[in-house]
Amino acid sequence: MRIETVRIFQKNHKITYDTWLKIFDDIRYTPSSFNLQPWRFFVFESEENKKKLKKVLQGNTIQLETSSAIVLVCGNLNKKNSGEYIYSQKVLNGEMTNETKELIMNKMNYYFDNVSFNRLQNEIFLEGGIVSLNFVVTLQKFGYNSCFMGGCDFDKINALFDIPDFYIPMILIAVGKAEKDVIKNKKAFKLDPKEFVSFL
Repeated sequence: MRIETVRIFQKNHKITYDTWLKIFDDIRYTPSSFNLQPWRFFVFESEENKKKLKKVLQGNTIQLETSSAIVLVCGNLNKKNSGEYIYSQKVLNGEMTNETKELIMNKMNYYFDNVSFNRLQNEIFLEGGIVSLNFVVTLQKFGYNSCFMGGCDFDKINALFDIPDFYIPMILIAVGKAEKDVIKNKKAFKLDPKEFVSFL
C-alpha cells in the first residue's frame, strides 16, 4: 500500500473522539516482542499543547498549524512490567493455560534480565516503527492523511509534557485531512526494487 505524505491539511477539521478510538482499536494487534505492546501514543489536539510543542520542533511549522493533531509515539522501556497483566488476561481469555503462561513468563524474565540496554532500546524502536507504520496505513483507511516528523528535540519532550522518563519519544506524526487545493507533484522518485532486493 502506498503511503501518501501530506504536509498541508484542512486547518479546521476535527477528528472525533470515537473516530480516534476506532483507529487505535484497529492497530491493537500490531505484533511485538513477547506481545508486550510497548507503545504509548500521546495525541496533541489543543492549540495550547501545539504551541508548547512548537518550542521543541525544528521546522514542520505548516504541519503543526494545519493538522487536526500531532501524535507522539513513545516506547516503554519498562515493557517487561506489562507481562504479568497481559498474560494473566490471556489465561482468562482462554488463549493459554496458566502453565503455558508461567513458561512464557520465565523465558521473558530471563531475556529481560540479561538483555543489554542498547539492544532493548533498538528493539523498542523497531516495535515503534512497526506500530507507527500500521497507524498511518490505518489512518488512510479511515480517510485521513499523515506526515512523519523527525525534526524535533525529542530529549526535551518528556519534561515539557510531564511524560515519565521510561517512555522514549520516537516519532511525531501529523494527522488530518489533506488540503484539497494542494497540487500533487509528479510521481516521486523511488529506487527500483532491483536496487534494494537481493534473492539468495
